[in-house]
Amino acid sequence: MFIHNQFIDAVQGAKKQFVNTMVTDAKFKEELNKLIDAQATATKTSVEASLAIASAFVKNAQDAVKAFVPATSK
Repeated sequence: MFIHNQFIDAVQGAKKQFVNTMVTDAKFKEELNKLIDAQATATKTSVEASLAIASAFVKNAQDAVKAFVPATSK
């Protein structure tokens, strides 16, 4: 269910590791890490919104199908 958060964290963690390894200026490194954190938050928010929209669409589609297709009984 939360695999998307793990993927986002993995990518952002790799970006932070790159910054911490390659950037020597402490102030610039701090600002880049803040940017990476902001990107992670924005990406997670976007993914959560997309998943909510998709879930609502599926629920509404299922309800529409139930309304038009008669239930089968045994």
